[in-house]
Order: sequence, then structure tokens, then C-alpha cells
Amino acid sequence: MKEEQEIKVIAIKLPFDLQERLLSFPFLHALREQYPESEIHFITPRKYIEVLNLLPFQAYYHEFDENEIENIFDTHRFSVNSKIYNVDLFINLTNSLADASLGIGLKAKKRLGFSDGWKTIVLNEKTTRPVNHHLSEDFFSLLEAHTGKPFNQRLKVISRDLTPIIKEWEGETFIAVNLFPLMGVEINPKWIEFFNLFENQNFLLFASEDEVKVQLLMKNFIDKLPRKNKYFNFAHKSWIEIGKMLSQSNGLVTYNGPVATLSAYVGTRTLILYDREDPKRTGPFYFFADVVIVNGDAPPEGVLKAATQFNMVEVFNKAVDFFRLSGS
Repeated sequence: MKEEQEIKVIAIKLPFDLQERLLSFPFLHALREQYPESEIHFITPRKYIEVLNLLPFQAYYHEFDENEIENIFDTHRFSVNSKIYNVDLFINLTNSLADASLGIGLKAKKRLGFSDGWKTIVLNEKTTRPVNHHLSEDFFSLLEAHTGKPFNQRLKVISRDLTPIIKEWEGETFIAVNLFPLMGVEINPKWIEFFNLFENQNFLLFASEDEVKVQLLMKNFIDKLPRKNKYFNFAHKSWIEIGKMLSQSNGLVTYNGPVATLSAYVGTRTLILYDREDPKRTGPFYFFADVVIVNGDAPPEGVLKAATQFNMVEVFNKAVDFFRLSGS
């Protein structure tokens, strides 16, 4: 198509927040499908940059640190040093004026983003950010504005193939359990109640955040767990290692957060306990894996159930059914 031939170089400013970055992946898949031959450049936070290696297509990474791009002067300096040339399409996925100004600095022919405030001055293709929509749908609205076509609401995406990382449990089935968030200075004791409901199951225990602190607590926590199951303490060095582990597992039980989205992206069945987020806004619904949500409907006051208040018998029953477990 003529338009596809005209869009040879695309630069995309990704969100700093890891959850938002992961929820932009369905949009990135759709963009690659729209422009299969284009050269893609990600302007991306250095923190957790490894998650981009999960995408099943090639792109160039241009890193920045937190607080490095805060105003138009930072924008000019970054654009000059970025070595991104002949940009046909720049896409800003954030609400920042400084981020939107990168399109000017890169001399992009088309500059696409959300239109509010001063950003309208630096963008020549724009749309208002949808209200009360899923974050992935926010990003899709940009693609709709650019192409004039609706996005595929049945879209389901998956990461590239990943190699197993846990050699000790190769060939064995196990369920991964994300122990984050902590309850003050201890691992949530509700998990002990959860594990006590199982028999003859393999569990891999890890923490998606505060990994160092959790490892300090892990031995004492495992000592409290019932001996009728087998437990593996997974200490990781990066989010790509978490992704490899999850792709090797038979399922994940986790509270809401980036790890739930990552799990769905690598194709793992994911049971999510929502205690801080609204799944209608952040649920991993445009990913390949099956997802089950506990506490998905916020009460009228808008406050989801606290992490200490989950009925672990309910969670156990959902896990046994969802993961098709036997012998519990």
C-alpha cells in the first residue's frame, strides 16, 4: 500500500510506568502488523528495559533515565543525541508535553498523540484520550486516529518463544505464586492458609517487586509452610527471567500488577487477586493466555478488597478448577 511505503521509520515514546508499558504491547503488535516493513525505534526508560526483549519483532532501543526528559530543553538534547533519522511517524504514548515535543526534535513528518493542553501545538495527528477505558484501548485509539480504521477487539497477542530457566524443575509441573506485596515487614500470612489447602503440589515462590527484602524473609516463611507440598524459592535478576519462569510454569497466582500482565503475555494461565487496581482499566485482556479474576468488581465506594481480606478457600477452589489440578 502507498501509505505503508511512505512510513519507513517509526519512533515511539513508551510510558515510564512498567504496567503501562506492558499494556502497550498489544498496540505495538498491531502497529507492526500495520507496518510490517518499517524500521521501529523505541524511546524507552532504561529501568526494566529487558521486557522489550519479549516482543517477537526487531526494534531499536534508545534509553533514558528517570527525570532525564522533563522539559523541552531535555527533549532537544535527547533528540540531537538519539541518532534516529528520517522519522516518518512519531507516536507519543504518554500525556507529557515534553515527550510529545520529541516529535519536533526528531523532525518527524507525522506526530501522533493524545490531544490535551499544549500538546496540541506539537502534534499534527491527535485524538482525545478515552475516558474510563482500558489502557490498551487508549493506545488503540491512537492507531484508529492514524489509520481511520477500528482496531480488532478480538486481538490476542503473545511474546516470542522463551527457553526454560529452572533446570531443577524441567519436566515437572508447578504453579508460580507471587508473594508481593508484603504486609509490612512480613510475607502475607494469608499465603500459608492458601498452601495448607493443597496436597502433593509443586509451588514456585517469588516476588515481582522488593525481591531483596522478600529473599531475607523467604527461609523463615517456607519453614512455616505445610510439608505436604514441595516449594522452590526462585530468586531472579531481571524481568526477562521472570518471564522465562512464567512461560515454564503451569499457572500463576498473583495480586494485580505488572507481573499479571507479563504472565498473560508469555501465555501462562493467570489467576489475579485484585486489591489495588481496577481490572476494567488494567486487566491483561488483550493477551493470549486465559485469565481468572478474583475481586474484579469494586463496590460503590470504589475500594477493592484489601490483600488481607481474601477468602483463600475461594482462591483455592478457583485455582484447582482453573489450573486443572488433581490430588488436592
